[in-house]
Amino acid sequence: MKRRLAVAVLILSVVALIFGQAAVAADSVKDAKAAYSQFVKAAKAKKMEEVKKLLAKDALSDLEKDNMLDLFTEMQAEIKPETIKAAKADVTGSMVVLKIEQVEKTKEGTSTTKMTVYMVKEGGKWKVGKPEGAK
Repeated sequence: MKRRLAVAVLILSVVALIFGQAAVAADSVKDAKAAYSQFVKAAKAKKMEEVKKLLAKDALSDLEKDNMLDLFTEMQAEIKPETIKAAKADVTGSMVVLKIEQVEKTKEGTSTTKMTVYMVKEGGKWKVGKPEGAK
């Protein structure tokens, strides 16, 4: 009887852990998407100080070193916030990888832009990181 109770408690603990991790992952994705949306809005408004605060330190450093911050910000300003909500995401530790697909219909036809955004947790906040594999 005690053995069955111990097994039941173990199984329930594992199930609770799994569902707890899923909830944490879902919250991480939600928070990372919200942070990226805030970043895009700052880029659209050309609020460079806010843009800098929403970039991870290493990403900001690399962009400034390569004189690419303005170009990067202009490119991000083109993202439509509604595409962020539809993004697929993978959660790995303190990183959320957002896969954004933006479809635009024009008179000439349809164009699709796909992009991957790496969000990293830095100082307890989600920030736009540099792409995986970047120097």
